Amino acid sequence: MNESVKNTLVQALLVTVIAINLMLAGVLAVRSQVQTGGVTPAMARPGSAALQPETRLEYQGTTEEKNWRVEHYRKVEVFRDEKGREVKTRPTDEEIHIRYWRK
Repeated sequence: MNESVKNTLVQALLVTVIAINLMLAGVLAVRSQVQTGGVTPAMARPGSAALQPETRLEYQGTTEEKNWRVEHYRKVEVFRDEKGREVKTRPTDEEIHIRYWRK
């Protein structure tokens, strides 16, 4: 092997080893100074889950307009507890109208 190629590879290896050691030293220095949050086991149950709203469409009725049948729906927010039971429903201002052609 050529002597200059050998010196280049040794220098590259040396620089890589020094860089890795500096990174490890930095990680160890920061680890002792930074406080991590509380550790939660993987099988832990959530504390008190906040009510998360989900939306659904509620049927409001049907109207007939000329050759069209129009179904009216209102979007409703549904809040459930941690066991999946409905706790509260709140209608929104959003309405959806679906038109069907009558023959």
